[in-house]
Amino acid sequence: MDEKKTRITALDIRIVLAVAVCYLTSTALKQEGVVFVWGERQLDIIQGMTACAACLLCCQDTTAISWKSGINRIIITAIGGLTGVCAVLADQAVGNPWFMVVLVALGVLLTLFFCKAAKVPYINARIGALTFILVSCNLTGTTRILYAGFRLLSTMYGVLVTIAVTWLCTRLSAVRQSRAQ
Repeated sequence: MDEKKTRITALDIRIVLAVAVCYLTSTALKQEGVVFVWGERQLDIIQGMTACAACLLCCQDTTAISWKSGINRIIITAIGGLTGVCAVLADQAVGNPWFMVVLVALGVLLTLFFCKAAKVPYINARIGALTFILVSCNLTGTTRILYAGFRLLSTMYGVLVTIAVTWLCTRLSAVRQSRAQ
């Protein structure tokens, strides 16, 4: 096995740091009781899974590339979430589970279309469709709309943490390299 391919890289460390910050934030907010209560449901304001996923998908070799990846992530989350909210509102108005089957199929198609129109890479469009599915199919009732909002907020938080960690780590690396010369 090639040792170079199996070593831990600076990018790996940045991903781990960004994920740790996001999950720490999510856990701390929950432990302190900072959640949104809607009826009997409690929704995390910063969803650990969502913020951590943003870190995994957006952390790149440079701050500029991480920024571009983060913007794409926010765009596809917004498109998938808004399409999901429309499906939820239509589902609430009609109230027929068979109609929801049509809404899910149509929602995936529309999400893919709008993501392509936003000129994000096609694999990102598919992730946008995953966001649509999570919003429209994950919970019940209008709680799904709040979930969509907190999912977008959590994605934006994960992207911001990723950019900050990438920027900080690349700056520290540059300082270390200049001192070594």
